[in-house]
Amino acid sequence: MDSGDHVRGYTVVDFETTGFSHRKGDRIVEIGVVRLDSEGRIVDSWETLINPMRHVGASHIHGISAKDVVGAPTFQDIADLFALELSGNVFVGHNAKFDATFAQCELAAAGRLDDSQIPFLDTMTIAKRALGLSRCRLTDVCDALGVTNANAHSALSDALATAQVLQAFLQHDNARDHPEWTDVVTQSSAFCGYRIHNPHYTRDGLRSRQAVAEAQETLSGGAWIGQAIGHRANPDDAIAAEYFALLDNVLLDNYLSQMEQGQLLQFARTHDLSAGALRSLHADYVHLLIHAAEADGIVTSHESAVITSVSDLLGVDLGDCQRSAPITMSAPHVRSALPSITLRPGDRVCVTGPVAQTQAYWEDYFTARGIQVAGIAKSTKVLIAGDPDSLSGKARKARQYGIPIIGEMAVDSAIDCEEPVTATLF
Repeated sequence: MDSGDHVRGYTVVDFETTGFSHRKGDRIVEIGVVRLDSEGRIVDSWETLINPMRHVGASHIHGISAKDVVGAPTFQDIADLFALELSGNVFVGHNAKFDATFAQCELAAAGRLDDSQIPFLDTMTIAKRALGLSRCRLTDVCDALGVTNANAHSALSDALATAQVLQAFLQHDNARDHPEWTDVVTQSSAFCGYRIHNPHYTRDGLRSRQAVAEAQETLSGGAWIGQAIGHRANPDDAIAAEYFALLDNVLLDNYLSQMEQGQLLQFARTHDLSAGALRSLHADYVHLLIHAAEADGIVTSHESAVITSVSDLLGVDLGDCQRSAPITMSAPHVRSALPSITLRPGDRVCVTGPVAQTQAYWEDYFTARGIQVAGIAKSTKVLIAGDPDSLSGKARKARQYGIPIIGEMAVDSAIDCEEPVTATLF
């Protein structure tokens, strides 16, 4: 049978996800799509990271961290584009039931699919029959067919490898003429369950891993400040004091996450601050840190490391700052210590995963110091996160409440815990 008689082409799909079950709340974090014509020629491909609106899951497997998806589209944003790629084509995947199930759930949630089940062609099932392999993981099938997968667990690379596997099977009559294949082609050509709202959707909002990495590199070392486009060059003391307090919060762990950069830029937008105004405020802030560190006559190695790190994050030339005259500090600006947070017995903290240490570890750690570990509330003093850019519900609520978020590796340096008072009996 000539498969081209009944279908426009094939759309090979691969997802990276937060976990294995959409029913349990897992979501897509990356999409790779390769489109082939009815003869199996690759005619188009694209990829994008997806903001799952929750934590990204197994970063050690798919290599995607929360900061990578902060500015990425949600699935809702690209649902029309994805549905357009599938419409009229055969949905193809390796272990396609997994990808088709996620596609089904995401498209339905976005209002782009009716109650129909998406027909799919599974190259893993075909490989078991056509190649007689005992194991049919994508890497096994690629090895058997001489296909190179340059970057496994990258959605587009896996989709391209699967597309090449499909091309091999399109030349294999025993595979292509099997009733399962012909049935899927027939079902796909007749499938009309997609509900496309905007047939002219463009790809302008897509964010590939490479584009994100390049953007992060471009915005490192304080270059992100250039995104402040306000007109106000000389903020008053009240605005400066408010901004310094915000800097104290976001720099507790000597790390400036993508989310925290966004908070600082939002402050600049709210107060119409220019990039020059931010740079001046940052230089003043570093001066204040230097003043606080030198107040006791000794600058410790820890204080020096903090000042160096903060200077880099805020785009301040530390050498210039140390050589220039210190600012004249008005009373609201004078500080006596570097940024830190003090927790007292009875205070409340929260932990959001995934974390390197276990939840039980952090509960024991803080409970031993008389500090309660519980869910997020307005009274929570700090959120400990495995990833400071976390998109978990706890992290989103913490940002809403203005609660500082620090990475778990910075707990010892960023948090001072007062010892519980032990009662003495006389």
